[in-house]
Amino acid sequence: MIVVYAPEGYSSERKYVLTVVLSHFLGIHFHMETRDIKFWCLTSSESDKELLIQDSLFQTKKDEWLKQSSMPKRPLNLWHSHGMSVRIDSSEKEIPIIYGHLLENKNLFYEDTNQLHLGIDIFGSVFFMLTRYEEYVLSLRDQFDRFPGSLSLASQENFLHRPIVNEYIEILWLHIKRLWPRLNRKTRDFQTYVSHDVDVPYKYTFSGIPYIVRHISADLIKRRSFMQGLSNLRTWRQVHKGCLAADPFNTFDWLMKLSEEYNLTSAFYFITACTDHRKEGAYDIYHPIICQLLRYIYQRGHEIGLHPSYNSYLSSAQTCKEFKILQAVCEKENIQQNLWGGRQHYLRWNNPRTWQNWEDAGLTYDSTLTFADMAGFRCGTCYEFPVYNLLTRKTLKLVERPLIVMESSVLDEWYMGLKKDLSEAFNYIVSLKKTCRQYNGNFTLLWHNSRFEELEYRNLYQQIISD
Repeated sequence: MIVVYAPEGYSSERKYVLTVVLSHFLGIHFHMETRDIKFWCLTSSESDKELLIQDSLFQTKKDEWLKQSSMPKRPLNLWHSHGMSVRIDSSEKEIPIIYGHLLENKNLFYEDTNQLHLGIDIFGSVFFMLTRYEEYVLSLRDQFDRFPGSLSLASQENFLHRPIVNEYIEILWLHIKRLWPRLNRKTRDFQTYVSHDVDVPYKYTFSGIPYIVRHISADLIKRRSFMQGLSNLRTWRQVHKGCLAADPFNTFDWLMKLSEEYNLTSAFYFITACTDHRKEGAYDIYHPIICQLLRYIYQRGHEIGLHPSYNSYLSSAQTCKEFKILQAVCEKENIQQNLWGGRQHYLRWNNPRTWQNWEDAGLTYDSTLTFADMAGFRCGTCYEFPVYNLLTRKTLKLVERPLIVMESSVLDEWYMGLKKDLSEAFNYIVSLKKTCRQYNGNFTLLWHNSRFEELEYRNLYQQIISD
């Protein structure tokens, strides 16, 4: 067992980050005691050696907590690993230090007889990333009230493509193992999670004549393609004659077959209520066709989850209502699951209200947290973790399963814009997947069921999950 002597103040925050880092991530039993000291001190009954770790974030004055003055000072210091066997990408020799200070020897590390001194505030830096501290402090949002990835510290300091929390964990473990070699860490296996937000389950099934007229008009006027318009009309007629399989958005069977081929489970997140008719797909969760689809997914062994509506992210009552609707429909269809997760529509998320909404509703996990405008490690990790409410100062039961890639973030021209070069898109996404595998973490991928009309997107998706 590790004994951690922690400085006074911020006891709830300290206990949370210690629990996540030592228990959840490393699988090490620990006991925390508070002392009148200015640094973290890790000890063990195994020896009289100590690991002293810088304490910076939690030295913040109470009236500056969650304020701009408590944010990391830029540009960040860099730690040069100097060939130390820290499990980071071989091309990444410098590790950004979110919080920390140079020590007496003008370095971030030194050793004396029975002590290792580390100037990196590992626990404060991890807390900053996992709780999305900066997203509470900084007020600027995009047109959909989302925190832009371009404003994040990770983007501005060029480490969004790196799971910086996992790198810190490896640094910590390297020093723990050096002091107490008989300690063992939790073993992990790399996993791929594929998920599909069902914004629009079918393109033509629920659409009438006005829709197809508008669509064909766009083909003729905007896209100047008579053949495309004719093809869409034929498909629409085919669907409305009863051939549901012809609907171009009806990719559910193909997605499940592909997941089964690669021993994966697909998760399909459904909208159960509408709070903005301009932003929600026009389908009724109670419709017999949708209920049949839910049964089919469940019978195939795949997962059903919640895709809360556009305006639900600020409302606990609305989130609870929508989850109850999903549960009622599933109960009616004899669908039983131990885990209930999902993702916010449009990735709209407010810190900490949205997490608390999910907690209040009784959901198991959330998988909203990636940036809409760029793919990468928004939370700094490829591990699942229990979340923390910065305002109530409580650890929630809810688990965050960080989303690493949304296909729209990579492909759409108003985001990363890589649809013009799918080989580059593939290389970028697979590089993130490779990084997750390196840390035996989770590669979580969102690909909408409606994004497969072009064969090239089907091929790209299959290449990604098979790699």
